[in-house]
Parts: sequence; C-alpha cells; structure tokens
Amino acid sequence: MWPARVALLAALLLAAPAGGADYEIGPGDVLKVVVLGQAEMSGEFRVDPEGMINYPILGKIKASGHSALEVERKLTLLLADGYLRRPQVTVTVAEYASQKVFVTGEVSRPGAWALKADRSLLALLSELGPLGPNAGHEVIVIRPPAAGPAEATADTPAAPPAEGGEGEAPPDASSTTTTTTVPAAPDAATALPFAVPGAEVFRISLLELQSGNPEKNLPLQAGDTVYVPKAAQVYVMGSVARPGALRYQEGMTVLQALTLAGGVTERGSAGRTKVIRIVGGKKVERKVKTTDPVQPEDTLVVPERFF
Repeated sequence: MWPARVALLAALLLAAPAGGADYEIGPGDVLKVVVLGQAEMSGEFRVDPEGMINYPILGKIKASGHSALEVERKLTLLLADGYLRRPQVTVTVAEYASQKVFVTGEVSRPGAWALKADRSLLALLSELGPLGPNAGHEVIVIRPPAAGPAEATADTPAAPPAEGGEGEAPPDASSTTTTTTVPAAPDAATALPFAVPGAEVFRISLLELQSGNPEKNLPLQAGDTVYVPKAAQVYVMGSVARPGALRYQEGMTVLQALTLAGGVTERGSAGRTKVIRIVGGKKVERKVKTTDPVQPEDTLVVPERFF
C-alpha cells in the first residue's frame, strides 16, 4: 500500500498547476538536483524534447510543465519509497532555455531571451541593460493569439507596430498602460505591419515602469515580442545655429525646439518660422508662432530676414 500511496501523492502534487511566479519547466531547460549526502544522485539534468529528465535509479521523470518545487517534491517522495530514508532534495533551474520572448527596437542586445522565474517586464529590461540612446518613452509588448497557424514565436516574433500615425502625437509618458487587440481587418489608423489578427498590444510608460508602479510591470509570456520604439523626432532647418534632428519631448513648443537647435542666427527671422507637417498623407506648410506646440516628425524652417 505504501508505494501506491507515494505514487498517488506524487501524481497529485504534479497535477497542481504551478503558482505565482514559479517558472514552468520546459524542454531544453537544465535542472540542478542536490540530494544531501548522495553525490551519485546529485547533478545537472537537461529536460529532453518529451519533457523528461533521466534520473539515476528512478529513470525517466516528468519535469516539463511543472515548477522546480513540484519536481523536488516528486523526487523526494520517490526516493523515500525504498531508496533513501528521509531524503533531503533541492531542485533548481540551472539553465532557462524553453520559454523565450523576442526583444527588438532601441535596445543594446536585441534577440531571443529566455524567461526566468521572475517573468516581469522590469526584470527582463534590467537583464537587457541600458536602452539605446534613441529609445522612446514607452515599451510595447505584442502578445500573439493563444493558438493558430500564424501565431508568433520567439524565433518568428510579431512585428513591431508603426511608430505613431502621421501628424499624431505619441501618448503622454505619464499615461496609463493601454491594451488593444489587432482586429481581423485593421484600418490604416490601427494597422500593425505583419501583425497577427487577434494579437494583444500593451503600451507601457517606461517612466512609470521604472518608478516602481506595479501595475505597469506586465508579466511576460512565451512568444511575446518586447519592442522599444525609437523616440519621435523634430527637425529644425534653415537659419539656426545647429540645424538637424532633435528628440521630441511631450509639450515641446516652437521656441523650445529653436533653442535646442542653438537659437536663431543673426540672419534668421524667428517670426517667419514655418512648419512642414504630414497631414492625411500630404505635406502641409504652415506659418507658426514661437508659442505653438510642435508634433512628432514636424520640420521647422527658419528663413533668412529680407534685410
């Protein structure tokens, strides 16, 4: 009866879903097993494609789909069933390889990244290190549909969304997280290049995320694409000290943009400054005041004075 009860209890333990932030083991992961006082039963074991580890004496043990704690409990029970008296077993994940997300955009180390026990977005960004110098104010997580032939994976990630519509200002950095779903037939305003219909898109303020707001710290899932878009820019041309591109800032005015460009030269006429803006797919040229707000991708042109 005792062996049967041990087997039944072990099955019940593994039937319970992994809870909280416990990492779900999968094929390719490496488990480190330490049995106190039993060097021959300790070591590192890679999970095979069938989700099993080949453990000494016991043979094939199911690990995939369960947490390290659940595998630890099962090994303890099985070793206690006629092999060891009161075995002390510890199981940890030595290598994470089965569940990955794809990181792209303005990051220093793009590519596929394995999820850890802490699956949070902030944990991943901390592991990535500093963002690129041109990173914008938000991070976008694209989550593919749960099933379907077109589902994105870490090797074939969902494509990053377009960086804002034409003539459209980006969300305020202090705004709340927004979640949208890619429609089956998206229109031009909501289309994401090569996106899978039904994919969820989470837009998260980097400022709030890094300030410790727990509501912004999205738990990631295998197959997610984490995209850090490039910061929007404003272009200043003509009679300024340093013509060229400037990093767009929320609420930026014409005067602030001209100041960041080194100011208007002696030959320049700030009062005749014009903006070239894309509206409805067409370039529109307008005269602006120095107090007017600018929009992402605007081009400001400061002409020379007549005399």
